[in-house]
Amino acid sequence: MNRIHFAPRFALFLFFFLAINAMYFWMTINPADVSVSLDESGPIEIVQLVYLAGTFLLFLAAVAISSGAERMFCATMAMLCFIFFFRELELDKVGPISNYLESKAHRVHETILIALIAIVYLVSRWRLVGGILRFVFSKPAWPFYVAALLLLAGAIFDILHGSVPNQIKEEIFECSSYLALLLIAASICCQQPVAVIRSTSTEFLIAVSIVALFAAASWLAENSYSREQNTPSPK
Repeated sequence: MNRIHFAPRFALFLFFFLAINAMYFWMTINPADVSVSLDESGPIEIVQLVYLAGTFLLFLAAVAISSGAERMFCATMAMLCFIFFFRELELDKVGPISNYLESKAHRVHETILIALIAIVYLVSRWRLVGGILRFVFSKPAWPFYVAALLLLAGAIFDILHGSVPNQIKEEIFECSSYLALLLIAASICCQQPVAVIRSTSTEFLIAVSIVALFAAASWLAENSYSREQNTPSPK
């Protein structure tokens, strides 16, 4: 997997956007109104879904333009993001589709389907597993460990879910982890041989795209937050 690598300047790029993301939500989440801010349809949850959807699509794009072990690894990451997306998604039960997506049956069916796909894909591409494992346990894979540690930190604060500060930290760490995966997926796409744009132009394009995505997600989140606050409570 020599076509997936991350230059030292990617570290600056990654940690800069992670810091901006964390500071934004730390400063905008209102602890006094945390039930709205951290609601499953609240601002930070919407941004998490946008990040995961973007990451899923980017890894799918990487699958389409890569080959060999890189393709298998990106397919695995796309599947993982798919799982995370439905883990974070919570819908109001207003019809048969939303009822199904919020049911235990959906979780069971999703698990069975993903397990079957994973087994078939693993068996058919078994010869590539060694290369993927070597990459996973190598230094070039460090951005994935950053994302994993952020997700682990979120899980720890989820266990300590009692206080409002812990709830805020949980959501911020999870959101940061998904943003890290989004940046990683964008970088991998641009590293593939058929990628059209390279070098500094690539980094500029990624930066502009991430800023635009973050701005759009924040706008959607703020609109959602405003609607939640303006909705009269049922008597």
